[in-house]
Amino acid sequence: MMTPEELRKKLTGPIVAMTTHFTPDDKIDVPAMQRLTEFYIDQGIQTVIADGSTGEFASLSDEERRLVIKTVCETANGRMTVIAGTACPGTKLTIELTNYAEEVGADGVMITPPYYGFSGFEGLKKHYRDISSATNLGIIVYFSGAVMHTVSNVLAKPELMLELVEAGQGHISGFKDASGNFHFYRTVCKMLKDKVAVMGSNGMNYYLYAHQFGGPCFLTGLGNIWPKVELEFDAALQSGDTAKALEIVNEKDLPYLKACVATGTYNGAVKALLEANGLPGSHMRGPFVDCTPQQKADLIKACTDIGLM
Repeated sequence: MMTPEELRKKLTGPIVAMTTHFTPDDKIDVPAMQRLTEFYIDQGIQTVIADGSTGEFASLSDEERRLVIKTVCETANGRMTVIAGTACPGTKLTIELTNYAEEVGADGVMITPPYYGFSGFEGLKKHYRDISSATNLGIIVYFSGAVMHTVSNVLAKPELMLELVEAGQGHISGFKDASGNFHFYRTVCKMLKDKVAVMGSNGMNYYLYAHQFGGPCFLTGLGNIWPKVELEFDAALQSGDTAKALEIVNEKDLPYLKACVATGTYNGAVKALLEANGLPGSHMRGPFVDCTPQQKADLIKACTDIGLM
């Protein structure tokens, strides 16, 4: 079993938040999940997140979430680091799913603040303190877009993150920031770099900035479909070739994100492009929508024009 400190050290470079794949009759497509896991291993990705926001966890039943986590953990079988998304609206439910993830071999868990609400910052600290007391795994705190309004006090006062990390009693290994707030991201990178691994979640362009301030890892964008591009970007940064990294951001990352966001269904765009590249795609579950045929054609053209397809 990986300790929280071992997990922190593993959190480097590009990290893929995996999509969840469904059969035509809307069940979890286990062979597709196995195939996609093998794809990321073969491509050289070191860490994935299963059953996270990109994995549509909020639309899955508890049984389905457990199946996704178990499938990815068993398929990876120690060949890469697997982080399980175990966020739930309540602490007890989160602990139960976290304990299950630990049982089936997850290396760590990613947990958003309770997305319906909690009793202020003290309630938030209690949430992570209670989970930490109930697991041996390292925890990645995730401020997702869906909970941003609930943590506005932390965004306005980044030093509160030190208290949140302390509440984790040594179990908080990482922090995933999707705020899009460069000031906050820069501040937590500098403040927490010797305590937890801080990762950004808005593409390579977001990480290009944070890398200068000690952020060791980042969530992939186009890397869900083309991991090699993200690995090339990371290698450029690690070698000090900032010009090459910036070129990849300008020529591939930003145009890709623009094309996906233009559809109005980012995750639907990711699935459409996975399918267009011969990888498991499948449909989105409501309330999310799929790309239209025209949107798929536009995506393929945009990605062809920038040399991805």
